[in-house]
Amino acid sequence: MWFLLLWGLGIVSAVVQLWINGFSANTSEIANVLLLHQFVVTFGLVGVIGFIYNIAIADRTASQLGWPGGPFQVKYGFSQVGLGVMGIMAIWFHGNFWVGVLVTMYIYGLSGLWSHTYVMIKNKKVDADSIGNLIMDVVYQTFITVLSIMAGGIWVFN
Repeated sequence: MWFLLLWGLGIVSAVVQLWINGFSANTSEIANVLLLHQFVVTFGLVGVIGFIYNIAIADRTASQLGWPGGPFQVKYGFSQVGLGVMGIMAIWFHGNFWVGVLVTMYIYGLSGLWSHTYVMIKNKKVDADSIGNLIMDVVYQTFITVLSIMAGGIWVFN
């Protein structure tokens, strides 16, 4: 559930920026700032944390999760780094690039849905953490989609 903290940090940093600017933005601009901070802060931190846990200390992480470690875990860590890099690049690239960042996050979210569901089925056990993760995966994807629509101009292909 560490992702909730990252999600919250992205919201807090956006609110700070809006506050510094005097909250003079319209709904579209507010959504744009919130989405940009999800890209930069939330996705960026996913990349940093993914590098640390799945590359730098991969064996320890696998052991704590009770899963076998190996090259697939490192590959997953690099995919998280890629997501983080895309999020940070969203500072300079807007428009259609943001569609790519969103689609990458959707795929990352689907991987979370799949893996959390798989673990519950494999273990024949439904627990609060797994259900919480499934709900969070769906709610977060909905959140960034609504922001992208409210921001306007993102889903317009040139």
